[in-house]
Amino acid sequence: MKVNFIIPSWHHLANPFLHQPYWELYHATLLNEKFSGDKDFKLTVTDLRSNKDHINKVQQSDIYLYWIFKTADAIECYEHVKILKKNYPNSKHIAGGTHVETMREECSKNFDAIIIGPGEPSFYKSILDNKKNDLKKIYSESWRDHEFKNYSHADRSFIESERITNQELFSQYGKLKATMTYFSRGCMFNCAFCTLNIPRGLQIRSHEQIIREIKYLKDSYKIEALLLKDEVAIHPNKKVAKDVLDALQKSDIVWRGQTTTHATYEQLKHAKDSGCVELAVGIETVDENVMKLINKS
Repeated sequence: MKVNFIIPSWHHLANPFLHQPYWELYHATLLNEKFSGDKDFKLTVTDLRSNKDHINKVQQSDIYLYWIFKTADAIECYEHVKILKKNYPNSKHIAGGTHVETMREECSKNFDAIIIGPGEPSFYKSILDNKKNDLKKIYSESWRDHEFKNYSHADRSFIESERITNQELFSQYGKLKATMTYFSRGCMFNCAFCTLNIPRGLQIRSHEQIIREIKYLKDSYKIEALLLKDEVAIHPNKKVAKDVLDALQKSDIVWRGQTTTHATYEQLKHAKDSGCVELAVGIETVDENVMKLINKS
């Protein structure tokens, strides 16, 4: 059973290498864990960043997987399916991600199977079903039943190390070797314009998991700085925020991220003490009528 996770080119980004294919690597990691005892299972990750034409050279696999996080990548992924289907007619193509979750009918027409909800259980189930020639069209699970903290962090070794780190993410703060990660997923807010609040609610890594992942990145990639891609880097819940910031402080790492205007002075000071050099805050509008329309309290 050969499985290949396809990372799109991210053509819409000025520099695709400043972002990381975290979710593709994350799900590849979990699948390798699940099939660790199966000698016939082989998983590879194809990174098309900066070179989407390389899809024509991708070798044959039984299954190709996709995690479409941005709608801007969807059309490209559909084209990849067409090319790979032409080259390997018996191959199966399975996709999940926020675009798939919000555009189910469209994605059902372009993939052999789609995943609604968390990918952790559904990618595994779909591969097992395919081995039995019983691949379902839709795999659906509840986000609440699959907390982010219940799973391992992403193994980055599926792709070359020079595609994992760079010195540009923190260029305004010096030549720091950096990468990005997630210590949480989802968002507790319900802004009408956003698709990144899937799941509805923040699922956060534990104190120990955060320390473990940073140690892994330091030991394996010698990183000095981290971009947190969490939707809310400083949780409004003081206990949760303290737990995360304590872990960052113990790890002795420079970091930056984004948060909401709910952070208190004490939390901001704690963030600074934990190595934070920058926090981005989104200001959509100050008009109360518009705030109501977009579900911003």
